[in-house]
Amino acid sequence: MKSKWLLLILFISSIIVLILCPDAVEKTPADGHLSSDEENKAPDLETLTPSPSPDIQEPLYKYYTVVKNEPGFDLSMHVLEIDPANPRVEVRPVSSHATLFGYAFLSEISEKWEARVAVNGGFSHSNGLLGGMYYIDDELFVPGTGQYPVLFKRGEEFFFEDAETRIWIDGSVKLDSFYFNQYPKIEGLYVFTPSYGSQNRIRQPHLNAVVSSGEVRGLTMSSDSFDIPKDGFLISGIGEYAQKRLEAVEPEMNLEIFYEIIAGHEVIEGIDWAYECGSWILRNGEIVVPDADGWVGTLKIRTPRTAVGIKDDGKLIFVVADGRQKGLSDGLTGKELANELLALNVRDAAFLDGGASSEMIIEGEIVNSPSAGRERMLAAAFIIREKSR
Repeated sequence: MKSKWLLLILFISSIIVLILCPDAVEKTPADGHLSSDEENKAPDLETLTPSPSPDIQEPLYKYYTVVKNEPGFDLSMHVLEIDPANPRVEVRPVSSHATLFGYAFLSEISEKWEARVAVNGGFSHSNGLLGGMYYIDDELFVPGTGQYPVLFKRGEEFFFEDAETRIWIDGSVKLDSFYFNQYPKIEGLYVFTPSYGSQNRIRQPHLNAVVSSGEVRGLTMSSDSFDIPKDGFLISGIGEYAQKRLEAVEPEMNLEIFYEIIAGHEVIEGIDWAYECGSWILRNGEIVVPDADGWVGTLKIRTPRTAVGIKDDGKLIFVVADGRQKGLSDGLTGKELANELLALNVRDAAFLDGGASSEMIIEGEIVNSPSAGRERMLAAAFIIREKSR
């Protein structure tokens, strides 16, 4: 009897297990197919999902050529466009050396700055001193002349202005109306920063006030080139009147250089850099090119030209037109260049140095044909490179 009860209990227990735990029974497909659990299993994403394609980055620049071969006229023009909204691109003016004098080949400048692209810059004096406003890296290197348009970069914007600079020294005394980082040719008061060079290049009797770390260290007469302090600036007076003005400065006074960049009656602030060009070519889409320029003379003859401009869409554009080479390119007059720029949807533009200086380098190669058959040494250039991460 006990065995019957035991069998009954085991039978009932088995029924309960089957009802409550159906997975306890092994599932074996009879037809050789996978069980339903295996059929509904999520696929292996690693094997079925394609690898994401790498991000397509906007190129740093767009380069192309404009070629014309017409009866009596040939043109080879090299065009470079840069989008200021591209977060990878850096475009800036650079001088040939760390200080303001001297020259270098564009290929040397390009290599030094590890540039992807380089274009010849603007005008300079015979000693290599830049001919107009040059402001970059929070420092004013050369003041504006107030005679030519200045190209500015501010954030993701390029713009031109007729701008000038106001520079003064303030502190224990105030000084203004002086030449700033200019080669001394006439009598007057001069101020030199370390960016000018190691010495003031004055080789006639003059009075010097040495300002180091904001403090006047002393006044000294000299008849030869005088050292510029590396941690301050030098004030030099040539001529009786300038020296009398400088005598107001005394040892232990505190002095500092101040400056403003002004367009019209407004101070321009928040800029990344400023570079003075030659004459206007286009302004607000209108041809305003003169018949002559103070740097290059007549603009009525065809010659190699370099220009910088801003397109309707805000992109910066550089144009290098070859010239003086029959069968390849005759060059352009000022007005012909203006019309070529209008055809490229350029709104504002100004001249850079031209003639034998016109040159463009792309990825280490000179892409245009310099009119002298070789590179010409330059005082400054524009470089385009990828921003360092």
